[in-house]
Amino acid sequence: MESWYLLHCKPREIERAEWHLQNQGFTTFCPRWKVQKRVRGKRQSVLEPLFPNYLFIYLDLAQENYTTLRSTRGVNGFVRFGGYPAIVPAAVIDDMRARTEETEEGAANGMYKTGTPVEILSGPFAGLKGIYDIADGESRCFVLLEMLGKSQRLELDEGDITAAS
Repeated sequence: MESWYLLHCKPREIERAEWHLQNQGFTTFCPRWKVQKRVRGKRQSVLEPLFPNYLFIYLDLAQENYTTLRSTRGVNGFVRFGGYPAIVPAAVIDDMRARTEETEEGAANGMYKTGTPVEILSGPFAGLKGIYDIADGESRCFVLLEMLGKSQRLELDEGDITAAS
């Protein structure tokens, strides 16, 4: 029976492992999300693996020759529990696909354009809605809140805000 399994990959070789597995005819999934980093002194959005060094693979252990996985470049082997490869439910994979597609479109995980309505998730201003102004550094941003009759500019962690609905 075909199922999703979890593979452990060598450090910084997840793209290599994914490429070689797909060339062998395996179906793989590596959830990625956008993060903002400084690249050559400029702030840029970069897609990074959500789970560094881990890759999901869809196969039938009873039918397919999965012994080639051990010698695939970039792959360490299966994540195992009790000696058996860990099965990942298909619903979990479907949910991750839906969430990471949102992220790749820039709608989640701190990737906002100036003027985007946001809601503050934590801290003394939790639950208030504001307008995303500008990024400040790798993980901080400015949000405009309407308070005391005028716009107030708050500096927050990007993880403390979400797109307002």
